Amino acid sequence: MIGLGARRIWTLGVVLGLGALLWWGGVVWLGSAQLRQAQEGGAGHYWPAVYVEAQPEEATLEALIAELEGWSRVSAVHRREPAESMKVLKQRLGEEEVRRMGVEAAMLPVILEVEPAVMPGRSMELVAQVAALEVREEVVAVDLPEARALEAVAAWKVLGGGLWAGWLLGLLGGVLGLGGLLWRVREDERAEQAMLERFGASQVALSRPTLVRGLVVGAAAGVAAALATVVSLNALRGALEPLLLDATLGAGAAVPVMMLQVLGGGLAGALAGWVLRRPQRGDSKRPVREGALRPLLEWRS
Repeated sequence: MIGLGARRIWTLGVVLGLGALLWWGGVVWLGSAQLRQAQEGGAGHYWPAVYVEAQPEEATLEALIAELEGWSRVSAVHRREPAESMKVLKQRLGEEEVRRMGVEAAMLPVILEVEPAVMPGRSMELVAQVAALEVREEVVAVDLPEARALEAVAAWKVLGGGLWAGWLLGLLGGVLGLGGLLWRVREDERAEQAMLERFGASQVALSRPTLVRGLVVGAAAGVAAALATVVSLNALRGALEPLLLDATLGAGAAVPVMMLQVLGGGLAGALAGWVLRRPQRGDSKRPVREGALRPLLEWRS
């Protein structure tokens, strides 16, 4: 690796640049996976709730239930009476606390739990429909704690493609930068390799240093990206927590990403080294016959 040592700044720049691109790809993948998990949880497990005023007219309540059941994104509507809510309240707070607060069943609203149909990708539309009910006179409030997560998922659908396309272009630029470094180092050693070729060194032996350099630089960039991913994991989790109530991003989820970063960096470097493993025949101004000086090594025999 003497050739890389002679160009330390360029080598460091390539390692940091390619490592930053690999780190960015890992962070985007982790974030998109967490948002996708939140979308699936919000669509399949969370039921929006509509709180109707206490002691509503039965005709008004039945009309609202029929309207909700008529929505294409709703599978069923479950009605919870104030007496049931009172029972749950006593179980959670205790009868003494409920009595001290002066809460009675007649004061509690009727709760309509909306069970979504199994229609992936429609959760945001259902949330918007339920949120619009809050302007009704008979509706006290609606419960949509996953709305921010679904908004984040919708925004990701718009921005995700552009981010991945930009990342791929940046990764291509990083690999080209690595290729430029390997080519420059190979050119610096042209005279030395030409001399070794005259003494009969094989093309495999002459091309091995470039391949090894590419592998080492790419793997070093992958290791740098993996370390940066570990360091930034807490920051990523903190950024997602305001959007996701059930953010479960942990170190275990980052392990496969870190492995892919190291392997991907090494593979990209090895590929660049393989492409530039030896000069083309047309690169030399004067072709050199392989092994032309080998007899000089055999003069003793």
